[in-house]
Amino acid sequence: PGNLICIDDGKILLKVIGREKRHLKTRVVTAGILKERKGINILDLSLPFEALTEKDKKDLTVAIEYRLDYVAQSFVRNAKDIHLLKDILHHKHSGCKVFAKVESKEAICNIDEIIKEADGIIVARGDLGVCLPIYKVPIFQKEIIKKCRLNEKPVVVATQLLDSMTEEKLPTRAEVSDVANAILDGATHLLVSGETAVGKYPAKVVEMMNKIIKNTERYQKKLKELFE
Repeated sequence: PGNLICIDDGKILLKVIGREKRHLKTRVVTAGILKERKGINILDLSLPFEALTEKDKKDLTVAIEYRLDYVAQSFVRNAKDIHLLKDILHHKHSGCKVFAKVESKEAICNIDEIIKEADGIIVARGDLGVCLPIYKVPIFQKEIIKKCRLNEKPVVVATQLLDSMTEEKLPTRAEVSDVANAILDGATHLLVSGETAVGKYPAKVVEMMNKIIKNTERYQKKLKELFE
């Protein structure tokens, strides 16, 4: 009792007030609409789960069969988690690369070893903004990008890049600045999800992302020329 449970990146917040066999009794702290297939986080509690479930292993077999270039490993805690996945790929003679999703306090604590073991990093800001105070996420994002660049590893910034375009035809000014600053900080990839998966204007999202990227990269090129 007392633990907080976040659903859908913190949109819904529950407090555990009791336990009944295999069920938890909770009180709603922050109400919201509970949709299908949304993430659940139990704050300040490290669960001893396996790095790979049986379903993960089956999905990996499909990835290998179709010769995918990359797989993303969710909720990586340490280098050992990645090594376990890489072992399976190695034994199957697959050249598939592993991108580790950084989305927990444990991953932040072990970020150096995770970067060294992974082929790339995904800064998963949704879950990071749940397990950490949300105002700390931008600085952790910048630090992770810097470490990845120093280790010559690709780094993906993800979650709510153009979130308002799920419903609207244009992003907010803050979102455009967020995307541009991620590029200026050194992000090698940008990942949209809900904007194109369930949004009303997926093609416009991609078009807008391309415009922001090209304009920001032109600015980077001008800066580089000034200092050469």
